[in-house]
Amino acid sequence: MNRRQSRKKIKSLSKSKLKGTTLIELMVVIGILAIVGTLGVPSFLSIITKARITSETNQLNSLIRFTRFTAIDQQQTAVLCPADNYSQCSEDWNAPKIVFIDSNYNNEREPLEPLLMSMPKSTANNQIYSRNKTIKFYESGVTASPASLRICPASQEANYARLLTVSLQGKIKLSSDKNNDGIHENSAGKPLTCL
Repeated sequence: MNRRQSRKKIKSLSKSKLKGTTLIELMVVIGILAIVGTLGVPSFLSIITKARITSETNQLNSLIRFTRFTAIDQQQTAVLCPADNYSQCSEDWNAPKIVFIDSNYNNEREPLEPLLMSMPKSTANNQIYSRNKTIKFYESGVTASPASLRICPASQEANYARLLTVSLQGKIKLSSDKNNDGIHENSAGKPLTCL
């Protein structure tokens, strides 16, 4: 192999190794990723918010059902309430929630009344509102008074709001969007709000 042939071989090898992306190609790819990210992130956040609200709603629904079935099964009054210290009922439904047999009918958990089930404090991403301090079920499964729990995201966006209602007969109902406007309605047909 002479000198001329070896130079050609070196030139061809160096040209083939120098293939890559240009600055313009790199900027185009970054631009496309930015557009996809901008379109995808709000959708992803919406999915996460819906999942958090659904999870909280399902947990509350299960806890209410457990309270009712416990009252029927044990033939005693069972109470569900929020309780900061897992002992005394409070009015903040974002606090931990407890279920207990209220043997002395005072709506408070006494030291001799065992804790049957509890649910941890709501995440900071959700807010739970209710006018009821407790949800009480009698031996027959009926409630002392109708109750409702409204679950909202911390962002207070009404389109994510959900409502659990408990009738006097002890039936639990989840709100729905009957008019398909993207916002669930209460039993009177009024759209839910988070304010």
